[in-house]
Amino acid sequence: MSHREVAADFLRNYLPEAVLRRIGLKTLAIRKDTFVAPDQARHHSDLLYEVRLMSGRSAFVYFLFEHKSAPDSFVGLQLLRYMLEIWELSRKQRKARRSLPLIIPVVVYHGRSRQRAVRLGELIDCTDEGLGAYVPDFGLAFYDFSPGSEERIKGAITLRLVLTCFRAKNNPDTVRHVFDIFRLLGRLDDDETSLRWVEVIFRYLSQTMDIEENVMHDAAKISLSTAKDRAIMTLAERLLNKGKAEGQQEGRLEGRQEGRQEGRLMVLQRLL
Repeated sequence: MSHREVAADFLRNYLPEAVLRRIGLKTLAIRKDTFVAPDQARHHSDLLYEVRLMSGRSAFVYFLFEHKSAPDSFVGLQLLRYMLEIWELSRKQRKARRSLPLIIPVVVYHGRSRQRAVRLGELIDCTDEGLGAYVPDFGLAFYDFSPGSEERIKGAITLRLVLTCFRAKNNPDTVRHVFDIFRLLGRLDDDETSLRWVEVIFRYLSQTMDIEENVMHDAAKISLSTAKDRAIMTLAERLLNKGKAEGQQEGRLEGRQEGRQEGRLMVLQRLL
């Protein structure tokens, strides 16, 4: 999603039409800032885009990717924290500004079980309508790509590849997902950009899917052109060699560590 055209394709296919009419997708520009704390990196990742509104003002689109295996109803509270940090950063960078930029929060959830969007206002324990004016609330664009979700995967091939991978990672032993992904890869051109996508997707599958290597190779041969199949075979060989090298390096390090421990033990024995 850090590719501008992929992010724009996602927004074009999933944001409500009333919102799309008000933002200039061609003006999307990624910002390198991240607002997820390191201790939360296992559960969340984020991307911030700046965009021009049709009114001429600048605004932000904030993508929060939620990787938690179990649903978290407090994602609205986390969003509020990240949005505050975005506003604080905006104030520091543009001190002359007398207002805060609009932020459109987009949550892309791909955990194991289904989840619905929970607004911040729903988390506040207030049943008295007379006190409702003091309850903070904001809308969020929430999209569930968990295995059981009914959210339809749509868009250009690259976006569909990304979203299919999101859904596949929680069914790591389902061969059908691998064939679905390879069929999409097969529809890409054989240019350098497409071959890079082939490498990225295959690396992701190798890390997240529990599928036998020969099944992956069969799927590649059936679905991909010679150039793409060759790229995957080359990458698979590189990953295998890297694994062997890391294993040998780990073995040498363990051997050295054991040798040092044995040496210390002999010194202690002599001292005793």
